[in-house]
Amino acid sequence: MIGRVHLTGDELTAASSAVAAVAIVGGYLGVRSANRNALKIAREERSSRRKEELDALKRTIYAQCLAALTALAAVSIEVSVSQGRTSPAVQQARIAALRQGLNAIQVAHNAVAELELIAPDLLRELADEALTGANKCTQQDGSAFARGIAKLRVAMHYDLQGISIPSPGELDRMVAIAMPKPSPEPES
Repeated sequence: MIGRVHLTGDELTAASSAVAAVAIVGGYLGVRSANRNALKIAREERSSRRKEELDALKRTIYAQCLAALTALAAVSIEVSVSQGRTSPAVQQARIAALRQGLNAIQVAHNAVAELELIAPDLLRELADEALTGANKCTQQDGSAFARGIAKLRVAMHYDLQGISIPSPGELDRMVAIAMPKPSPEPES
């Protein structure tokens, strides 16, 4: 047989107060834990959004830099083609090409400067190498620019993927494998 328990009014009040206190403490701890979790989730979301924004900015700046370097190489070739020719029409075209060249140099330098603000050191060095190659590009020899821009593209791709950029030697090897070999000169 189950014994009967007789509680006084004070005991009943104390028991209900104890249950209420435990509920309040439990509620406080639950809310505190929920707030911590919400804060953690908000921080992770903000961090993820910032990374996405940085990646979008990098893609834009990288694309602008590649376009500016390619435009500079094209103008450098155009200037080199008209070199040494003396006809008035060619000289006028050369003057126009030189003006375009000055503009292309400025745009390329600005694009590389933007890249330098957000890119790792190795990408900055590769951009400078590609810029030098684009400046010296001629119709007869564009190989320095082609190698420089290829290494820069590979490094940019790695950076955007969040993968460690290969060393300069490894980039040279990768580009040497990927670039077409010059065809031998036909014998006369």
